[in-house]
Amino acid sequence: MNLFVYGTLLVPEIWEAVTGLPDLTCHPATLEGHVIRRVRGAAYPGIHAAPGAVDPVPGNVHLDVSGEALRRLDAYEDRFYVREEVFPVVPGIGTVAAQTYLVPPDHAAAILSEEPWSLEWFEANELDRFRRRVFESRTYFSAANSRQSPSNT
Repeated sequence: MNLFVYGTLLVPEIWEAVTGLPDLTCHPATLEGHVIRRVRGAAYPGIHAAPGAVDPVPGNVHLDVSGEALRRLDAYEDRFYVREEVFPVVPGIGTVAAQTYLVPPDHAAAILSEEPWSLEWFEANELDRFRRRVFESRTYFSAANSRQSPSNT
């Protein structure tokens, strides 16, 4: 299965710590018709469908994600996210079917702030703190069947 990722999972060492798989085929991609915002009180983002959104959500598409990696990703993500099929655009390839973690539109106003989120902002302001939390909770990733989270995406 293909997976469109955005947010903290764009950082290679976080992707590898969560999935345990450094060697997946990955392509830069964009997702139209969605917006990315910071989760209220958090350093990580969520996205939700927003027809007519001006700017696409930047991310990566990982191809052929294994079932084990997906279980670990499901455990990493907060409970409010739902995994759904989307159709990001990969330059040089075109539109591909992939799953991603979304905030349901009917919950977006309660969960997401109006603050935009960018990888550049995250790397400059929050990555070091977030990295420590992720690596300190590595044992958490072995509990892939529970949906507890260090708070992320």
